[in-house]
Amino acid sequence: MTDLKHTPLHALHTQLGAKMVPFAGYDMPVQYPLGVKKEHEHTRERCGL
Repeated sequence: MTDLKHTPLHALHTQLGAKMVPFAGYDMPVQYPLGVKKEHEHTRERCGL
């Protein structure tokens, strides 16, 4: 496996406990400790990137 690239927000994702997976050559977040339902609710009530 090659070294994965990191996005500018990588440090924040790891600090927040994101589960990271390889995607298109990058180490990308797919889930946070509170779960997908809480992520969905947060995005609907506030905002998401």
